[in-house]
Amino acid sequence: MEPYQYWTVAGFVFIFIELITLRTLPLVFAGSLLFAAVIAFKYPENIFAQGLTFVIFMPVLFFAIKPYIKNKLKGGQNSEHK
Repeated sequence: MEPYQYWTVAGFVFIFIELITLRTLPLVFAGSLLFAAVIAFKYPENIFAQGLTFVIFMPVLFFAIKPYIKNKLKGGQNSEHK
């Protein structure tokens, strides 16, 4: 298997975990892994760039997704109480 396929499979595993648990962290891992898969497809021999992409996109996606998830949960709770 090519390196990008490993990153992609791991990303889809975390998407599946997120769908089961409905937590934010697996979604962040899945997005970071899929961005690393894109870099692995472009530069399959550069493992450092792949790992660096994964590490850089983790906080970026965490802070980008967290407010959306909070608003979604808050909106869902308010509609249930009406």
